[in-house]
Amino acid sequence: MTVPLQTNQILVVSGVRRCGKSILIRKSLPSTEPGLYLNFEDPRLVDFEAVDFPKLEQLRDEMGKISILLDEVQSVAGWEIFARSLHEKGKKLYITGSNASMLSRELGTRLTGRYKQMELFPFSYNEFLLFKNLSPGEESFESYFHLGGFPEFLHIQDQDYLRTLFRDILTRDVAVRRNITNETSLIRLGVFLCSNVGKPFSYSRIGSLLEIKSVRTVIDYCDYLEESYLFDLIPMYSPSIRKQLANPKKAFCVDPALAAANSLSFSKDLGRKLENYVYLHLRRSFKEIQYFQNKDSECDFVVKWNEGIIGAVQVCWELNTDNLHREIKGLQAALSETQAPKGVLLTWDQEDLLEGIIVIPVWKWLLMPAKEFFGIA
Repeated sequence: MTVPLQTNQILVVSGVRRCGKSILIRKSLPSTEPGLYLNFEDPRLVDFEAVDFPKLEQLRDEMGKISILLDEVQSVAGWEIFARSLHEKGKKLYITGSNASMLSRELGTRLTGRYKQMELFPFSYNEFLLFKNLSPGEESFESYFHLGGFPEFLHIQDQDYLRTLFRDILTRDVAVRRNITNETSLIRLGVFLCSNVGKPFSYSRIGSLLEIKSVRTVIDYCDYLEESYLFDLIPMYSPSIRKQLANPKKAFCVDPALAAANSLSFSKDLGRKLENYVYLHLRRSFKEIQYFQNKDSECDFVVKWNEGIIGAVQVCWELNTDNLHREIKGLQAALSETQAPKGVLLTWDQEDLLEGIIVIPVWKWLLMPAKEFFGIA
């Protein structure tokens, strides 16, 4: 990912914990722009308050630094006041954060028009290839499929790392920040979503299964998990916003390997794991993604851009005589009902043209940006 360092605005990089936000910025800074770096999750900064921010300018100048990088800045209330002050002085400031709601609230109040925000995800397939110095192909994709994209995990490849990371996100990025005392219910919800990636669910059904009495609590907890960038919840396609809100949602995890490590069953469902990787590739380019379902057909994804549906994507581990008609029918129904101009059927390793439908192995499709595939400049 390219970091727009030449902008005069405050650069904000947001994303899930440990996906490499601060490292991306620090490695992107030229040698002519040394930066003062502070990580607000460092125990030594636990008592840092808004009144301490002006000291950073003095420290920056004393150390001969040019810019300031504030890592996980949402931990300090009032940070946006300091950010605005630096911007008005024409000073360089870089910010990272792992809570979408808290960041957007502060950015939308005092920093409107003064910042540029980027979302960062764990490594894409292309980034994985660069990181591991591998060539594209089925073998390297199989490695990516099992390992996921968290940079540190790719070094150590210890499943306990992904379990600890999952617990840290739930505890530090959700429970602590939202003052949730019943962490057990939150963790059970997280495990449930990991175990049911790509499956439709209703909030009331989750409440019943997990013995959470209030549906409102389930909705709030799901919202908090989205804010932490751990999951995305996508609606069923409908031109009606009311129906989108009422119909079941589907959850996708920010990293399928993370979901598998914290799941009761997801690691065994290769098709849904593949679907999760396809979703993430779409999500890097598009924010509005839905699934399609009518009375007798289903399609995994329809993609919205500029108020119109531009494409439909069907994902299947393997096409065979048992599912071929169903998979093509679902994709064709989505294309017909949404008037999307382009569709694709993705599998593990098959490539073909069936009834006018392009069939491509997922690893080949992941090499091209989704916007480029759908013809978006």
